Amino acid sequence: MRLLVVEDELELQRELVALFVQGGYQVDAVAAAFDATDRGLTMAYDCIILDYMLPDGTGIDVVTDLREGGCKTPILMLTVKNETNDRVQGLNAGADDYLGKPFAPEELMARVSALVRRAPELSDSETIECGPAKLHTRTRSMEFRGKVLELTSKEFALMECLFRHRGQVLTRDQLIARVWGPDAEVADSALDTYIYFLRKKCANIGWKRAVQTIRGRGYTLSPEE
Repeated sequence: MRLLVVEDELELQRELVALFVQGGYQVDAVAAAFDATDRGLTMAYDCIILDYMLPDGTGIDVVTDLREGGCKTPILMLTVKNETNDRVQGLNAGADDYLGKPFAPEELMARVSALVRRAPELSDSETIECGPAKLHTRTRSMEFRGKVLELTSKEFALMECLFRHRGQVLTRDQLIARVWGPDAEVADSALDTYIYFLRKKCANIGWKRAVQTIRGRGYTLSPEE
């Protein structure tokens, strides 16, 4: 499972990343509202841990932008602004939980675990659909008109990103960050190779125009055969 930590105090950011990695999560971290909104709208996370005060805005701004952009990822706001009015404002904006600083690491982990378990795409549904195509998250397989395709881990991660953002165009950098990690050094040919393999596999089960190239922008998933 993958988390996004949004915290501009770098020492605390490092501590949070270490805490969640130790707990078995994959973690991305940013320090600005703009980056938080961009990541939240273009990448699939299981939970976002969001600071209230950021150098280029507030956590409220981020929550509002994410919810208006259609992001349903659970959000936990983590902040020293712990008055009742602050909590109400954050929750009304669309945050799912609110924890004041200082906090006990055990409580933070428990709250994040609870949010992840309640996430609708993870608990209520194990299948993501795009037209006649279905991605089965538990078995890491894809189905098209009754024909099932087994995927490698990288192929599945790539298709999961495209399925979760169906209808959107994802850039090469966004796909590489989601599949290999935001700081990974990946040759351009690696993404091209996996796109080629996926197109060939999809064509073999009848989905001939699965992954479409949008020239100058990136890739998108086509629901049509």
